[in-house]
Amino acid sequence: MRPLRFAGLFAVAALLAPAAARADDMDVSLARLTVPAGTEGCSATGDRGLPQRFCGDQDDWRRITSQLGFSLAPPVLSPARTTGYGGLYIGVEGWITPIDSGADYWHRGTEGDADSLTENRFPSSTLLWSRLAIRKGFPFGFELGTSFAKLVDTSYWAWGVEVKWALFEGFRTGLGILPDLAVRGMVNTMVGEPEFNLTVPTLDFVISKRITLAGTGTITPIVAYQIAWIFADSELVDLTPDTDAFTECRPATDVSSTSCTSGLPDAGADYNNNTTFDALRAPRQRLVVGVEGRYQALTLTGSFTFDLMKPGDQDDEVPDDLPRQWTASAGVGLSF
Repeated sequence: MRPLRFAGLFAVAALLAPAAARADDMDVSLARLTVPAGTEGCSATGDRGLPQRFCGDQDDWRRITSQLGFSLAPPVLSPARTTGYGGLYIGVEGWITPIDSGADYWHRGTEGDADSLTENRFPSSTLLWSRLAIRKGFPFGFELGTSFAKLVDTSYWAWGVEVKWALFEGFRTGLGILPDLAVRGMVNTMVGEPEFNLTVPTLDFVISKRITLAGTGTITPIVAYQIAWIFADSELVDLTPDTDAFTECRPATDVSSTSCTSGLPDAGADYNNNTTFDALRAPRQRLVVGVEGRYQALTLTGSFTFDLMKPGDQDDEVPDDLPRQWTASAGVGLSF
């Protein structure tokens, strides 16, 4: 149990260390994703006939959640073969995904440092996740797993659960020439963001083949096809968080009033500067190539995941100007 205890301590340290380095620069700020009233798609008059100053920028909302959702999608860091009946894996894993950080929506749509009141002057060019992952083998080729992840430079965490069914695994004679084949389903849900919810379920079809090296270790090439669905749902967002709507409603002659009947030109306008962004349901088709190496209990895994098509070609809701994305991932753990 001593190696297992060491792995657990190492995992906790790896997850918490990045969080202490910097504070929340890449947290999404939906209140900054606005378009002025009177522009196309944004009426100058809102509910109850009262004026409004802003509308939510729906396209930029889709751009940010699409790229963030791609990074949240769980990587394939295990072969088709399971840990085996009674087997256990515990490891520290991480993955990095580049984003279009030079785009205006990442500058406007993330918090940035304390000196930046309206935009993030220096958004990160990548999104880096680190996680503690645990997988347990069961009879009939099934494997269940869970994970707990942290997104660096944000206040975001993610919980994940997975189930894998190995249809063919471990053939050594007869059908030994066939590779291992498995189907895996997983769901990652991001927490720590009050303005919206982001969940990414995936379905993987994994092919791998274990190769024994000199009887002391194994190496397993991995190829997988993954479908990820990005589910993003907005809460009610105040587009003018620094403005007090009740203060705007008070008549100049009666500071105690909270009614919106003062007759001032903008009386009640701030009540219309609250919005809910449209729900996003966007699929992403991804190809994965990777390899696992194992020596006794020590397991090392790496993989590379990339879009098969541009995001806009996979779903009409996603703007066409988004580029393809890729993710590089790696893990180290102990298998028992």
